[in-house]
Amino acid sequence: MNTSRLKVITGALLFLASLPTLIVVLSSFNAGEAPKFPPSGWSLHGYGDLVSDDVIRQALTRSLMVGLYSVVISLPIGLAASFALYRYKVRMRGAVTGYLLLGFSTPLVVSGMAFLVLYYQIGQIGSLFSTSIAVVTVNFPFMLLALGSSIDLLNPELEEAAGTLGAEKVQTFLLVTLPSVMPGVLMGSVLMFIFGTTEFLVSLILSTTANQTLPVVLFSGLRSSLQVRHAAAGGLYIGIALIVVFLMTQVRLLDQFLYRKE
Repeated sequence: MNTSRLKVITGALLFLASLPTLIVVLSSFNAGEAPKFPPSGWSLHGYGDLVSDDVIRQALTRSLMVGLYSVVISLPIGLAASFALYRYKVRMRGAVTGYLLLGFSTPLVVSGMAFLVLYYQIGQIGSLFSTSIAVVTVNFPFMLLALGSSIDLLNPELEEAAGTLGAEKVQTFLLVTLPSVMPGVLMGSVLMFIFGTTEFLVSLILSTTANQTLPVVLFSGLRSSLQVRHAAAGGLYIGIALIVVFLMTQVRLLDQFLYRKE
């Protein structure tokens, strides 16, 4: 297969993969009340309705809170687990790693039902913080792998030099080790924030009418009447994802996450 034909096939596959995204984004600019592709006219009123709608605005705030809670919960746990697994090589490393990856490998509906039963028994149904714990459990492998990538690249001689110069262990960790693994910290935090704000199935199972996140509200809206503001919310999510990927690419976080040292 020659190079030109390969480029055509690759371009066609990329176009087909991005076609649903393009349809949602273009439909969000439709001048009518319902999303339409191709748009009958161009307007930003869908995004204006998205901002002015109290239900959607409050749901977006809840989604952002779940994203922030997810970062706060997962970061200290991820640092401790990553150093134990990738730096100090604890016993039964494979079994422990497999256990920590279990939340992602388990079907989301099963994880959601398990947390639903647990939260019902302890009276935590409807808590955004409790929902965040469930989201962290499901997506924790991404934080673990992001931090593990940075720890693999950590130069132990820097810590030894700090100790030689009289730094205590706490000082060495805060001033030498933590800055060295900061790309992994940023990468894992960004991933957990995005997954927290966009998580749908777990949030759908655990949410109540008073604490629905934006994906759940959009799903409810789609089942009743499809409006252009729903497409605008999808366009907003897509825009956030593109910005995050662009920033990670610029600071070479993706390279460090994808190409790990064995």
